[in-house]
Amino acid sequence: MNINKQTKHISKKYSIFSILSLFVIMLLSMNSVFSALELRHIQFDPTIVAAGDEVNIIIQFENKGIVLEEDKISNPDYSFQVKLVADDDLSKEYITVTDSLGDYLHGSIFNEQLYTKNFRVKVSQEAPAGNYQFKLIGQWYKNGVKTDTQISSRFEIPVKLEGIILEPSTITTNPSQIRAGDDFVELTTRIYNAGEKDSKSVEVELELPEYISHSYSNNNRVYIPRINAGESAEVSFFVNVDEHITSDVYDINLHFNYMDIENNKYSKSKALELLIKPRAYLEVIEVEGEGLSGSNSEMRIYIQNTGEQSAESVDVRIIKQNSQPFEFDVRSDYIGELKPNETGVAIFSFDTLSKAEIKNHSFKVLIRSVGDSEVGDDNIYTYD
Repeated sequence: MNINKQTKHISKKYSIFSILSLFVIMLLSMNSVFSALELRHIQFDPTIVAAGDEVNIIIQFENKGIVLEEDKISNPDYSFQVKLVADDDLSKEYITVTDSLGDYLHGSIFNEQLYTKNFRVKVSQEAPAGNYQFKLIGQWYKNGVKTDTQISSRFEIPVKLEGIILEPSTITTNPSQIRAGDDFVELTTRIYNAGEKDSKSVEVELELPEYISHSYSNNNRVYIPRINAGESAEVSFFVNVDEHITSDVYDINLHFNYMDIENNKYSKSKALELLIKPRAYLEVIEVEGEGLSGSNSEMRIYIQNTGEQSAESVDVRIIKQNSQPFEFDVRSDYIGELKPNETGVAIFSFDTLSKAEIKNHSFKVLIRSVGDSEVGDDNIYTYD
């Protein structure tokens, strides 16, 4: 038969079939009389395969009507098995065969009758477009025991589309420079679908490293109804940065769960970088002072910069309760600049009233400073 005419005939009769291979399995009897099952059609569902698809491979065999002395085709003791295997490195890397055996063909197969066998494979979301090689291996069994030799034939699965490719853009932040202690920092990214298939029910989950937390409960997930091929959607999260975090580049992870329009489910993760800038950090490391009732007293408060940058315009203020028996002429002392690891002292003079009890009295200290102007940090920091 002319191949072109045959292809046109098959294409007309089975418009959704993709005819990729045609072979005859010749099976020899003990008396050298042969019978044959002919592989007629291979069909893919979906017919156009894209990365990420789960694909049904439907093959059809036809009885060519040649009779054996011991007829395997009509003898229920015999069964015919076909196994599907990946046949090149590309297929082995990017396609998983989830059903390699399908159902047995067994019992009577009448002349001109078609018998169908189904296989199933999963194409990786990262699979590039191209032709993926597979092999069908046919084998007869009698009462579960192999007979004759294996017959094999190769065919291709054409992966034509790149599927859904969700990619986030670089994180933008508000404020633009993040430092330890910043709260309600807005993280924004745009999710692009750079593939050729539409996505829907997209869930984006933000996973944070230690010392960075979500500003609000249930703020770690964002839902997007649909991102069509070639389109994008913007998502935002709010985070708090711990005061004791060190400056560094931190990985934050975005986890995606989504579906295509055929309701196939996918998931992937993407790490993005978040820069935490250095800053000053001021601590009270020591307090000296004692007084006598009815006399003038002095207190020294030692402030150390334990951060990574200079603190400018450091000012220390004493706050007391109205009921406390002390009178301050000046309640604040200006220290000025403290470089990293440098210590300054704030000195306060006050009168202790005669009614003061003999005990330890507690004061609140409020420290105020400005960031390091040489590196563009003009934030105002307070420590209570």
